[in-house]
Order: sequence, then structure tokens, then C-alpha cells
Amino acid sequence: MVGLDIDGVVADFLSPFLLRLEKRVGKGPIPAESLRSVRLSAHPVLTEEAVRDCSDAVRQDPGFWDGLDSLLSGEQWSRLEELSQRGLLSFITHRTGHESWDIHAVTSEWFRRHGITNPDVHLVEKEKSAVVDKLGVVLFVDDNYENCQDVAEHTNARVLMPHHPYNRSFSHPGVMRIMHFNQVFTEIERCLDVGAPTSV
Repeated sequence: MVGLDIDGVVADFLSPFLLRLEKRVGKGPIPAESLRSVRLSAHPVLTEEAVRDCSDAVRQDPGFWDGLDSLLSGEQWSRLEELSQRGLLSFITHRTGHESWDIHAVTSEWFRRHGITNPDVHLVEKEKSAVVDKLGVVLFVDDNYENCQDVAEHTNARVLMPHHPYNRSFSHPGVMRIMHFNQVFTEIERCLDVGAPTSV
């Protein structure tokens, strides 16, 4: 089983969120390269209050999540659909919505638009390691270094972390940093007996 986080792995959460922060703070563009932590702390412009306000705002806005751009190519989505059809793919996320709308439904519909016909989406409130272990995930991918460390230290899953400015300072012997999503497919071949995937 392959377990993928969503935001920062297959969906571009950061770009539209930074735009909201720019409007909230009112001090010009906030480059992704200026971020130093996954919680957007220790930043010369951003405050905890601004990040909290924008986080609360997007939780109440299903259109924000529905409108996120994909980080993957069409062919990469096709390869994930092959895994999904074999029952070998789950999406594990900390996304939280609002009581006025269904975050699971919005997220699942987003996946269907990108070619995952029957997405297996797990909304996790606490540590992801418990769900990773329960699902029997052998390869886990997450951009959040806190989740990566949790899964690396509490499960037997191989852990991959896509490179982003906010996780660049993190290093862990149980976490492999990747620069391109195709490296996920390379590791899938190593970890799972799924046959050679179509080249991209």
C-alpha cells in the first residue's frame, strides 16, 4: 500500500494560501523561498495571528480546496489511478473543513476530476502514523517534516519527503528527500510488487 499526503504532494496548497496571506498582511509578495518552517513561523513578515486567520478562512471555504491546482502531470495521475484500481493507494491528510460543508466530499471530487475514479481518502486529526500502520502502508509520502518524522519513527513504512523551502532544513535518517514526483514511482517499484510502471 502507498500512502500519499495531499497538500504539498499532489495539490498546490501553498500558492493560493500565500496569496491570501499577502492580502491579509498587506506588505507585498511573500515568496515561498522565504518560508523557514512548515508552520510558517519565524518569518519576518508573517505573524501567528495572520496565519491563523487565513487558515480559519480557508477552512470555511470549500471553493478554496476545490480550486487547488495539481502538482502532477496527466500521465502521473494515470499511474496513480492504476495503483488505486489495484487497491494499493490511499490519501492520508490532515485537512479539516467546516461544519457547513463536507471536506471529504470536496476532496474526493477533486481527485475524480484528476482521474482517480474511486479515491480512498482518510482525514486524520492526530498523528498519521496510526493510520499508516492500520492501512499497512509500506511507502509514505508527505511534505510536512513533522509527519515524516512521526511515520519514520513509529511505523515500518519507507518515508519520502518532497523538497519545499519550508522543509529544507529538516534531515532524518529514516526520511528520503525527493526533488521530483517521479522518484515516488521509482520507490514504488522497489517497495511493491506492482510491475514496471509506464515511463513518464
